[in-house]
Amino acid sequence: MTNTTTRNIPSNLPEVEFVDTDTESLVNKLIAGYEEITKRTLYPADPVRAFILWLADVIIQERVLINESAKQNLPRYAEGQYLDSLSEIFHNTPRLEPTAAKTTLRFYLTKTLTEDFIITDALEVTVDGEINFETTGHIIFKAGADYADAPAVCTTVGEVGNGFTPGQVDKLVSDEFLYFKAVTNVTETAGGSEEEKDAEYYNRMRESEESYTTAGSRGSYIYHAKSVSSQISDVSAESPQPGVVDIRIMLHNGELPDIELTEKVREYLSADDIRPLTDTVLVAAPDTVEFDIDIKYFVSKEKEASTSDIKQAVALAVENYILWQTSKMGRDINPSYFNAMLMESGIKRVEINSPVFTQIPKGSVAIVREESVNFGGVEDE
Repeated sequence: MTNTTTRNIPSNLPEVEFVDTDTESLVNKLIAGYEEITKRTLYPADPVRAFILWLADVIIQERVLINESAKQNLPRYAEGQYLDSLSEIFHNTPRLEPTAAKTTLRFYLTKTLTEDFIITDALEVTVDGEINFETTGHIIFKAGADYADAPAVCTTVGEVGNGFTPGQVDKLVSDEFLYFKAVTNVTETAGGSEEEKDAEYYNRMRESEESYTTAGSRGSYIYHAKSVSSQISDVSAESPQPGVVDIRIMLHNGELPDIELTEKVREYLSADDIRPLTDTVLVAAPDTVEFDIDIKYFVSKEKEASTSDIKQAVALAVENYILWQTSKMGRDINPSYFNAMLMESGIKRVEINSPVFTQIPKGSVAIVREESVNFGGVEDE
């Protein structure tokens, strides 16, 4: 599944064009000007007319470039370094840099020692010779223990280091130390993120206006939570009781955060310059509401020859619906929306046995449990 985040541009803003790029209008003006100066009429086959058409094409191309360049001064159109430069007008909000994945490595010894054994050097462990993790801080083997745990960070930033389950990071790259027996990761690698994309960055820029408040508004907590990692796509901020703030975070493509990221967000939001003194901040993954997908669809006889293509379109519609349904907290399970997406695939009709309409509370998200998509056959109109 792909990231479908778009810029949340206010609907009341008009489209902006700094210069006119209408080719026909420009050609008419150039021909009229030429005829006025030379006092002669330009006919369709006149070589001068061909020259004017070429000239108009060059001018239009330059105008398009002028338009695009001028639009880079407006946040809703700006891209890349131009959007970065505009951050100073949005509470000096910098783009989030890529981060590296983290994990906990466990090093085993060949024997149990009677005294503490400390390794001060950073040790590097690999998955496959290309994706490596390096320890941060000392590794301390306590007396009487035959293993020690140490935090480690991926040597390559980005999402490439995410998703390795316990036992997959298990090959020591550094020179073996005394009594070394084996090493493995005991937690799934997670936390790696790419550089913040333009759409997410623009949306967070606008949300940064909420950060001016010191009263702990909902918008302020949402902005600050998103500032922790570009992996975070959705934030819910509620107060179940006075003085308590319940923050729930979600990642892109409907993924749920791990404990390390939720703790990182909690520590960030609990800072004295962000959290009002009277607030107790709780951060967790959203509660989940499971639903099944069980549908049977039919194709009209007129489209029987395109059945194979329609099946692919249905599969894509199901995938897009799941992404839409599971990527935002508090979004009700909506079979009507599912039906509309399926009908656009070219089918004649669909029987949706599941899901059924279900309200999703704030701070909760729908997730798919089982999926059953069946072709019911061909029917007459």
